[in-house]
Amino acid sequence: YVKGGYTFTSRGCPRRCWFCSVWHRDPVPRLLPIQDGWNVLDDNLLACPRPHVEAVFAMLKRQKRRSEFTGGLEALSLEDYQVGLLADLHPKPTCFFAYDPGDAFETLESAASRLLEAGFTRASHRLRCYVLIGYPKDPFATATQRLEAISGLGFTPMAMLWRPETARAQK
Repeated sequence: YVKGGYTFTSRGCPRRCWFCSVWHRDPVPRLLPIQDGWNVLDDNLLACPRPHVEAVFAMLKRQKRRSEFTGGLEALSLEDYQVGLLADLHPKPTCFFAYDPGDAFETLESAASRLLEAGFTRASHRLRCYVLIGYPKDPFATATQRLEAISGLGFTPMAMLWRPETARAQK
């Protein structure tokens, strides 16, 4: 069951992040039929082939609600044509990016710069960024610095507390 308006157009991710289980299930994006919806929950939409990404955005343009990408968008996969697709959605969508351990800060910096140049604004809080914190050997001060750095780029930081797989399974 997926709530009305929520949609998955692909599953999977080609990245091999140590803290994520998605790539274990689907190590390459698995394309799904595109169903109408305004909230895209894909694991890594931007890693999908261009025709699929363009078809998803064509679907989003037909929707009556503001688009959201709560499944997350990956700065490393963000191409200029995708920046254009995001900027062409009206009203501007809410974009959730991620800054994970091992990610190059410059990649997120480039994404923010290109999106702001394309018409997104800092004040709108439409550019958000999940920031993983509290993983092993991640001091509070270092996590705070990452959150502040993300804010400085124009993203609204959203702290995500790391929990080991065993802790999640015991719940």
